[in-house]
Amino acid sequence: MGKNERAERKCSICGKPFIPNKYRPNQEVCSSLECQYQRQLSNMKAWRGSNPNYFKYKESQDGSWKQACRERSLDWRRKHREYLQLYREANKERHREYMREYMRKYRQRKRKEQQKPEEA
Repeated sequence: MGKNERAERKCSICGKPFIPNKYRPNQEVCSSLECQYQRQLSNMKAWRGSNPNYFKYKESQDGSWKQACRERSLDWRRKHREYLQLYREANKERHREYMREYMRKYRQRKRKEQQKPEEA
């Protein structure tokens, strides 16, 4: 095999043969969008598994972090009332549909909670 030739490999996700990128000779996944998406998902899952408390650290320290986030959000909403009004008007039907579905699920959950004590 010459210096510029690369050996064909099988993708570890879809199993199809591919030629690795010359800049990534150890490439294990082909360049199809679906395989790359699956590779990213598995990498993120592995990372979260090895760093389970990464996103919880600030919250666990004290309530001030959560309060600061809440205040920042409220402040943004106060400063951008016109934008929020336009956005709400433009997405009114989508929001109504979302709320209908949300309330339907909420009522189902409440019914189930009410039925459980009666069964026990």
